[in-house]
Amino acid sequence: MKLLVYGMQSSGATAFTLFLAQRPDCLGLVDIPNSHAAPRVDPPMDMVAKAVVTTTFPLAVHIERFQPDKTILLLRDPRDNYQSLKTKPYGNLSGPIDEKFRLMDQIFAERAQFDAVVEYEDFVARDPAVPARVSALGWPVEDSFHGFARRHDAIIGDLWRHMPDLFQRMEIVFGNVQGREVSERFRDKPRDAALDAHLETLCPCLLAHYRARRGA
Repeated sequence: MKLLVYGMQSSGATAFTLFLAQRPDCLGLVDIPNSHAAPRVDPPMDMVAKAVVTTTFPLAVHIERFQPDKTILLLRDPRDNYQSLKTKPYGNLSGPIDEKFRLMDQIFAERAQFDAVVEYEDFVARDPAVPARVSALGWPVEDSFHGFARRHDAIIGDLWRHMPDLFQRMEIVFGNVQGREVSERFRDKPRDAALDAHLETLCPCLLAHYRARRGA
């Protein structure tokens, strides 16, 4: 089985994919760089990969190349997501940040095309509905996976053993996962009225969803 996770940069999608890659019997490409399309691969075992929203490589390109059996859309409150991404040096790579948030709103409006939708806030809160939803897709996960016991070196080592040619075809990176377990500490950044007004022009549908969800 091949599983593709898709989300905005700085949305927590890498941490979520690392969570999924805790399975000892799978391969994990936890962060495809924004400058790359998903690779064409024929893995010898189950594999999960994560791609990010850019204006360079549409979702359709990642799907055509990776040929996933299932897809997951990872969402995050755009107010927190934008504040996080604007501080990163890659915020405007592979498309200006504002254009990427406009695109994210279109993707959110078409979320029915994904096999599952997971919200970052539920994931970091360790809502049991998240593992249940993923397991229902045919990708079994356990609560212990929140501990990130399978570290970067083990995941990269397995990629090297089973798919060494991948290292010649693309840059292997590991995103910006911080800490040794799933944590809520990056949630609920201070609200900014000016940013809210700006996001209303960029991603009104996603923003309205989170305002309704969070009651603010």
